[in-house]
Amino acid sequence: MFLLQALIATGLLSQGAPTAGRHLVYNCDFTKQKQISLKEWKFDDGPVYNDEKEKYASGPGKNAFLTKQGLVIQALQEGGKITSTRLQSIKAWKYGYFEAEAKVPNGNGTWPAFWMLNDRLRHKGTQDSLGWPRCGEIDIMENVGSDVKNFHYSLHSDNFNWMKKQQRTKVVASDNPLAFHKFGLDWRADSITFYLDGKETYRVKKEDDSFGSWPFRDPFYIILNLAIGGNMGGSKGIDPKIFPSQFIVKYVKVYQ
Repeated sequence: MFLLQALIATGLLSQGAPTAGRHLVYNCDFTKQKQISLKEWKFDDGPVYNDEKEKYASGPGKNAFLTKQGLVIQALQEGGKITSTRLQSIKAWKYGYFEAEAKVPNGNGTWPAFWMLNDRLRHKGTQDSLGWPRCGEIDIMENVGSDVKNFHYSLHSDNFNWMKKQQRTKVVASDNPLAFHKFGLDWRADSITFYLDGKETYRVKKEDDSFGSWPFRDPFYIILNLAIGGNMGGSKGIDPKIFPSQFIVKYVKVYQ
């Protein structure tokens, strides 16, 4: 009883500690791997959106490789063609604390992201299938090189998205944006909270139980990608000097 009271007093069992009462269920430490596991990650070379200019790779190579620093997602421009990588996790999770330690690139045109989509988006042609934005989207971190000091955190749904100009979003500035940072998400049934280096940056509480406002009740999968240009990343054009551009991810962890 006294131990329980002590833990509560120190905040270790409070909702403010996102890993409290949770266990590490997924730990992908790219710094310790020799190759990108195709049992854990899928190379998504499908279409791009938002008027982006890159073509995504279909497998490991010069656009995605491992170093001692971690996973390097590299955007290149060769022969007038821009290439990059978009990875999605094979697994999907419902609720938990999600964290990645990553380093973003710099320069006009870069648009790295650590984000999640509803797994029902991958069930095309089935009864469970849902398209965007109904499926829901969680942007744990977005950044644009033309405004690199600011990190973006957003939730999209059918009722709240950028097309309707009433999305739930927040921008948080960093004094040292080009260093490695920890980007976290505490996802619960009634709230979603974003973190930067262990500090809460933005919290959204479920105030409307409709699926259009809160689709965050299904398993979601993780996406890591580096886009170039587009309606957000290319707002100030694309500087040809940014290539090669690297988005580096040390690890991805999930606690439930």
